[in-house]
Amino acid sequence: MLILTVFGTVVVSLGIMVLGQLVDKKLESVMILHDYFTVFAVMSGAGFIGLLAFSSERQQGAVNMLKILSIAAAASVFLIDLTGTIGYIEYRLPDPDSAKSKIRQTFPFAHEPMFESMEYMGLLGPMWAGLIAYLAWHYNDRMFTDRAVKSVLMVMISLAIMYALFISLMGIVPTKIASVQG
Repeated sequence: MLILTVFGTVVVSLGIMVLGQLVDKKLESVMILHDYFTVFAVMSGAGFIGLLAFSSERQQGAVNMLKILSIAAAASVFLIDLTGTIGYIEYRLPDPDSAKSKIRQTFPFAHEPMFESMEYMGLLGPMWAGLIAYLAWHYNDRMFTDRAVKSVLMVMISLAIMYALFISLMGIVPTKIASVQG
């Protein structure tokens, strides 16, 4: 399962980058990857919760799958920050045709509180995802047998998913305004 997940993610990532190069949309292809990794992280978290909640206790295959999902989500969150940083550089250009300039002219509220807060709030994601991955590996099969560990992991992941969706909203609104105006 891990091999298929990694292989599929690499194929999708390379395919998007190659298509972006072919049509001269390099930054757009990086931002599509940014969106892909966001969805991948959220779905990994949802899969983690579902497996933890509905799998039978002490099933070694379920424990290994939770470890894989936690590492996949953590790696995805790191890649979200990496691809977001690439987009951030382009966004911040002092060019009057840049996305930031268009957003500030059209709807200043979308830039100041929304995009600015999204940029800095996203920095907590890798730490949070790394902590969840560490706990999954540290507690191993206790994730199923210890009710407190199970509950804490489910709450942490649920909050992480809500946090990720909130941050995504803070980025989606300004970028959609820029794409409509530009």
